Order: sequence, then structure tokens, then C-alpha cells
Amino acid sequence: MRKSIIRRSARGTTIPTASTADIAFLLILFFMVTTVFRATTLKLMIKLPEARSTERILLRKNVTSLWVDTDSKIYVDDNIVTENLVAAKIAPKVWNNPELIVILNIDGGVLYGVVDIILDQLKEAKAFRITFATEHRR
Repeated sequence: MRKSIIRRSARGTTIPTASTADIAFLLILFFMVTTVFRATTLKLMIKLPEARSTERILLRKNVTSLWVDTDSKIYVDDNIVTENLVAAKIAPKVWNNPELIVILNIDGGVLYGVVDIILDQLKEAKAFRITFATEHRR
């Protein structure tokens, strides 16, 4: 009786890495194309009022900004809004997020009557968490 010895070579599994650079390039290209950048930046010349003590708000999730420049133009979400439509812009945000903090970035030269109208509009929108942005006086 003859025994045949068959030698089997141990083959390990290998993962081909030749296309790894191509995949990495495609992922980088995908994220570069799908990332949304802010197309316009507001070029507002606002000089905030000074304060002796300020507190920095570090949260950015529950925050929305309202800007008022020297010409009493009101900006909410990069859109110009009239005084009477502030509540209409802020109310849906407060409805979706009751913890919303409205930061008022108001120029120091704006008349208080405009600020009073804005505060009334925010009260109407049930936005009770309001803070005024200031510059720290040293």
C-alpha cells in the first residue's frame, strides 16, 4: 500500500491594500463636496456697549443671535427683519427649543425705543431667556 503525502501550504488571508489611497481620496472629496459652508458673512459694524463684568456663554446649541446695527436694521439668522416680524421669526425656534437663549447684539448707539420694541416682540414670542452682548471693560 502506497501512501501519498500531499503537502498543503498554509495560505493566510490577505487584504488587498492597493486601493486604500483611492478610497481615502474619494472620502475626502465626498466630505469636501457635501460640507456646507456659510456663503455670506455679515459685515456689521456694531460697537457693543461696555460692561464691568460679563459672562461668556459657552453653549452654542441652545443659542440664537439677534443683531441690530447703527441704522436700526434687525438681523435674525442672517436675514433682515422688520421690528414687527421679530416675534414671527423667533416664535418657531422657541416652540422647537424651549431652552433657547436669545443673544441681543445691539449697537451702543441704537435708540432705546427700538430695543423696547424688540423686547416686546421677544416677550410675545415667549422667548424669556434673553441676554445682551457686551464688551468687557478693562
